[in-house]
Amino acid sequence: MTLALVSSDFDNRLRTAVLLVAAFFGSLAIAELLWRWLGNRMARDRWVGPNYRGQPVVAVGGLLTVAASIIVTIAVTAALVIIEPGGHGIWAVVVGDRSFVLNRSLEPAAIAGGLATLVLLFGFGWLGYRDDTRGATGDTTTTSVRGFAGHLRRSWHQRRLTTGVQKALGGVVVALAAVQLGTWGDVSDLVDWVGGGFDSWVEGVQSLLGIFTAAASPGWSIVTMLRGALIVALAANLANLLDRVPGRATKAALAWWLVGLVPAAITASCGPGCFTQGPDAADWGVWAAGAVGAAAGLLRSELAEKHMQGDTGVNPLGAVLGMATIAMYSAALEWVVLVVLAVLNLASERWSFSRIIDAVPPLRWLDRLGSPYRRD
Repeated sequence: MTLALVSSDFDNRLRTAVLLVAAFFGSLAIAELLWRWLGNRMARDRWVGPNYRGQPVVAVGGLLTVAASIIVTIAVTAALVIIEPGGHGIWAVVVGDRSFVLNRSLEPAAIAGGLATLVLLFGFGWLGYRDDTRGATGDTTTTSVRGFAGHLRRSWHQRRLTTGVQKALGGVVVALAAVQLGTWGDVSDLVDWVGGGFDSWVEGVQSLLGIFTAAASPGWSIVTMLRGALIVALAANLANLLDRVPGRATKAALAWWLVGLVPAAITASCGPGCFTQGPDAADWGVWAAGAVGAAAGLLRSELAEKHMQGDTGVNPLGAVLGMATIAMYSAALEWVVLVVLAVLNLASERWSFSRIIDAVPPLRWLDRLGSPYRRD
């Protein structure tokens, strides 16, 4: 028996729009279903903490955000491998004599991007979870520490790193790995590494990360890699800084995705200096859609104050948005984004975002929209 599935020609923008909608609403539905199935079971001592009103809620609801994002990221990556940018008849599956034949070559860029997104979700998710749980139990002073400077002072006085500092340092490492993998990684020889010896795996890791190889991308430099990693890390921290009241970080992420990423993804516009040219740049908007959709799926229950995203959820959410931004924006715009993120992160050390938002009526209205407990 032979089963052949062949795609027809279609417009890249239509392809991107369909994937954006599917990733967002698919992730939204998965996250909401996960909360309905697992929400009550998550009310265990270690996972419950006081919210901004002092009421006990599930403090690591972000676990479900990360889980839904991972599921959709894997599905989206598979779709991007199957649906080749440019839209030709690209794949066929043949079933017969107990053999399966995939009649197409893999897309290294899509696989590398998917792996980079998973690195961000797992890495920042784990660091955030560790801070959410150990920061409130093993390090009883962490919850009273304000800002990164406060964590540094506390670490200096205690002669040990607080979970906040550990998360910041670990976040930079994760960001560097994800940026290098997602923008310059070469996974075309991935299959050849499996079953090879130690030397094969060493060469494979080098090729995967795009380092110590002669085939590095023409635009690669230490500056571009560090700039991208800083944007990712600062975006993750900014999402954490906004996560002070229910829904604020999710609403900000929705605005970032809708205004900053969706138009660029659909138009596939990318100026000189961006990591991925042409239609490939749009793929990052799709991966970001999975993370934003997952957070949106938990927004209703979050506004009802049944749980908090916590660092577990908002840190990977911000990191994925930052990663999509550096992959889709030109070098000049990246510098602008980096400056804006740095200013906002530094400003949080001195001023309260909550006070600023409350002082601006439109922001105050958006911030309280949908919350039954934060009405005037």
